[in-house]
Amino acid sequence: MNFIGIGGARHDTSIAALIDGEFKYRKSERAFGIKHHKADDKWFKSVLDEWGIDEKDSKVVYTDSGRKKFGKRIRKPYDDEDYIVEGDRICIDHHTAHIYSALSDCSQHAAFDGWGSGRNTGLTVTTDGQKRYKDLSVGKFLSYVGYAMDFKGMEVDFPGKVMGLQAYGTPDLDLARQINQDNILDLCGEWMLRGVDSKDSKFQDFVATVHKACELIQLEYFKVFDSSKKISCSGGVMLNTVINTELRKTYDIEIIPHVYDGGLSVGALRYAVGHNFDMGNFPYCQDDYAPEEAHDDTIEKAAELLAQGKIIGWYQGHGEIGPRALGNRSILMNPMIKNGKDILNSRVKKREWWRPFGASVLKEKAGEYFDIDDSPYMLYNAKVKQSGLDPITHVDGTCRHQTVTYQSNPIYYKLISAFEKKTGCPILLNTSLNIGGKPIAGRPEDADVPGLDALFVGNLS
Repeated sequence: MNFIGIGGARHDTSIAALIDGEFKYRKSERAFGIKHHKADDKWFKSVLDEWGIDEKDSKVVYTDSGRKKFGKRIRKPYDDEDYIVEGDRICIDHHTAHIYSALSDCSQHAAFDGWGSGRNTGLTVTTDGQKRYKDLSVGKFLSYVGYAMDFKGMEVDFPGKVMGLQAYGTPDLDLARQINQDNILDLCGEWMLRGVDSKDSKFQDFVATVHKACELIQLEYFKVFDSSKKISCSGGVMLNTVINTELRKTYDIEIIPHVYDGGLSVGALRYAVGHNFDMGNFPYCQDDYAPEEAHDDTIEKAAELLAQGKIIGWYQGHGEIGPRALGNRSILMNPMIKNGKDILNSRVKKREWWRPFGASVLKEKAGEYFDIDDSPYMLYNAKVKQSGLDPITHVDGTCRHQTVTYQSNPIYYKLISAFEKKTGCPILLNTSLNIGGKPIAGRPEDADVPGLDALFVGNLS
């Protein structure tokens, strides 16, 4: 029997399958070139046809797009029902799918996002099996700040943008402890009436205060867990590297790269299969075009351009399963260039002035440059221990970095090593291969981003 998992969320829809034991995964935004794309049943059917499998011969589990029937459980004792049978399909709760997507043998689980089934915003499962649904989302708090700042695009992107600005302010701890779902809209509305300036120090302090309130709420949620045991974490809120870094000071947390709604299909698939399975070359397991592998001379050429201060696009192998570029769909730059952040922003990324860029570092050298020496998926903020890395060092002295091993990504490892031989630096600035408003490149034609000095697609440049 084959197994199919369908992530039918409000955005970032995806499909996953286990076909004769082989894992397949595809995200609709990369197929259509539309960020946070929401696919219809016709697209899911077309992918299954391409993969050569039929629903009738498979076990199908899918996530809902906000069914209120699941939400009823938040108002009555939990009855252990976490699925609904609908014809030949099984529908599971949004946060249940998040938890299953973590592919972990942990006995404790946490899932937090904007909202899920029945507008629940989170779910915790403790070692005694007790499940607690949440109805307060810190993601929403940060989204409200984004509305006050007149952000354009989808709300799901607002918290990540706000996260960068909070580092410029100083939080009011007393006010942070008072912020709740009853007063957050009024507080943001007051700023909206005044007119928001992102460089206003008082507004930056307000943003820092709201973010601190979110951090305190998350820490309160985690008090249900046994801090001596590992906690598997998922849900879009777990992309907040600032809060994650605070949590890891007290708790042994395990976070996957596909924590957001794009990973729901993986959770549905694991629920269908009933146990863990091999996800292939994880996390580089998008079912997309993989070019010919870059040869050593191509890697050498790319490293030389980077050493010269050029900005390059790097499209290699299959794409990463999560929303962070991890060296297969990346824009890369020398992290030691003076004003490098401004250069990259003005020429290529066009992002808000306050938002930082991430970095990739050889894992064995990470401890020399950062205070976290193991972070393979860019999910924590590490303190930068050396000067001269201004383009990747945020105003608070941190960097969201990725530690790279030869085993995890041999081509990318070779590139960083070649760059180190030329410059003495085992680090590259790494940001996603796209421009604002577009998803990470899913096809070579999407990788030709304006402003790049060079583009490497496999062995071609």
